[in-house]
Amino acid sequence: MLKLYPAYMRLFIWRGRSLYFGPSVHLDAHAYATVVLHVGIYRPFRIKIANGAWQSCRCAIVPAGTPHELDFEGGIHGKLFIERDSSDYLYFKRRFACQEQSTALFQDDELIDELRWMYEMNPDKAVIESCLDNLLRCDGDLNLVLDPRIQTAIDLICDEPDCNFSQEYLADRADLSPSRFLHLFKQHTDVPYRRFRTWKRLFLALESLNAVDNMTIAALDAGFSDATHFSHSFRDNFGINPAYVFRGINRFEV
Repeated sequence: MLKLYPAYMRLFIWRGRSLYFGPSVHLDAHAYATVVLHVGIYRPFRIKIANGAWQSCRCAIVPAGTPHELDFEGGIHGKLFIERDSSDYLYFKRRFACQEQSTALFQDDELIDELRWMYEMNPDKAVIESCLDNLLRCDGDLNLVLDPRIQTAIDLICDEPDCNFSQEYLADRADLSPSRFLHLFKQHTDVPYRRFRTWKRLFLALESLNAVDNMTIAALDAGFSDATHFSHSFRDNFGINPAYVFRGINRFEV
């Protein structure tokens, strides 16, 4: 007999991390531009990495740029994104002993219990942030410092999302050749420049959508050509149509 769980869809966004909860069935092949932690809140789920076989697990860490499919079969999906250009990334790697660009399937009872508590109790966003700080062991000891040339490029992407800065333009600003700039950018972010730019635009669009509740306006504000362009990019990165998510979302805070 299929066990039913409370089905709430919630999304919380901070500067260096984002947390999603919700019922999920199947997510098509997709790849994020940052590391993600998948958790089956009440039971295991299935995951397929690239062209590999389906595997069952309770927790999974998938590196940036890694194509994967997910099947939660109606279970509750907990998903934590850790931005590569934030100090949270260093705490995340330390807490879960992550190997660079390696997928990990594992069991972590503390993680599962903490996310289940957040999901069921639905506390204030500040409480959730504090819980995540404790979970990641954020003690103030770690500070991420990127190459200033790459940090400048990231700042431009986030500050002026509607501008299509070419790799040649950014390379020239950094006093680098385009090929050297692209190599250095991927070295510091784990993904190519264009994928990283699209990722940042997606989250800027989500923040705008939270404010204006209009997908077309949010898409344009974030640098997408129209709502269709945003939807295609969202599906490519998250494996699902954004309309499904935002029609059913119960709580959305940035």
